[in-house]
Amino acid sequence: MLKVYAVESLRAGMIVGRDIVDEQGNSLISTGTALTKEMIYGLLDRPIFSVYVEDQESTAVPSKENLLDDSYLRCYEAVYQRLHAMFVGLVERGEFSANDLQAVMDEKNFTELCDGAKAVSQIHNMGHDGDYLVHHCLHVGILAGLMGRWLGWSVLDQYNLVIAGLFLDIGKMQVPREVLEKQGALTPEEFALVKKHAQYGHDLLAKTTLNANQDIMQGILQHHERCDGSGYPLQIKKETISRFGRILAILDMYDAMASDRVFAKRRSPFDVFATLYDDVLEGKLDTEYGVLFIKHLCHALNGNWVRLSNGEKGQIVYLDESRVRSLPVVQTEQGEFIDLNKNKDIKVECILTAEEV
Repeated sequence: MLKVYAVESLRAGMIVGRDIVDEQGNSLISTGTALTKEMIYGLLDRPIFSVYVEDQESTAVPSKENLLDDSYLRCYEAVYQRLHAMFVGLVERGEFSANDLQAVMDEKNFTELCDGAKAVSQIHNMGHDGDYLVHHCLHVGILAGLMGRWLGWSVLDQYNLVIAGLFLDIGKMQVPREVLEKQGALTPEEFALVKKHAQYGHDLLAKTTLNANQDIMQGILQHHERCDGSGYPLQIKKETISRFGRILAILDMYDAMASDRVFAKRRSPFDVFATLYDDVLEGKLDTEYGVLFIKHLCHALNGNWVRLSNGEKGQIVYLDESRVRSLPVVQTEQGEFIDLNKNKDIKVECILTAEEV
């Protein structure tokens, strides 16, 4: 019996059930081959999303082992600490060091942190102690690194997009915390104050060496602008919004809704995708960037554990990346497979951290 596995869910020793072919139809790995770790790593670097495998144990339950990668966690924590110190130094003392930024942006750090599907699974699987604002900016920076690669941008453009992501919300440190963390609806006056954070962040960084890079500066200022002119602070439209601004708008929305905040619990990524796609269709978000992000992130969510609306836990084992609104096939702890495209009574409530699994 053959079973479809997402590439991220493959394990060494699995037997290939159908030839794995590249974009041109050339055979990469033939039927009957026992997969090795090296083969799986090679597949992760290609636009190959699923593989047919000989199902030796059709009743096997999904593994809960190795959900967190220790080297990834150590790298993430080190970058978080450096970024937090930079935020505090700039906001409280007006200090900014290009050397400190270089330490944050060390190639080794972002080779590790922006490592494809692994990056997405890790930022969802880990818990987050400390300042939500800094974690959010670091997540956006990591997603920016992934997005730059998915777009095939030059290394320099990828580098600059990551920096813009890392600093996009630093202006919120100048907004009273009681407003940022308020439970319930903000008053018009409070919301007007929050909306100033993009300008605050731009003005803070205008006093640093980053001011010479207009891609970064425009991205930070414009990440709440919308293509139809309904955003802030300038209410400009798509043709005036920079490419960095249009991309960061999508990444910022995704992480904000898919992460726990003081005033709101995290949402299912698939609900977030639906919101993003609705905004694409309504002309608020950039179509090219929005669709590309959703498709690639869907692919990267394979293998993650989720909580279902019926109270069960399960692992995402398959997603059809050809459809933007596709829902996953989930394997429960008991080994049952549930296709959420067909079973509309059950939904994904959220991605689970490794501790919750």
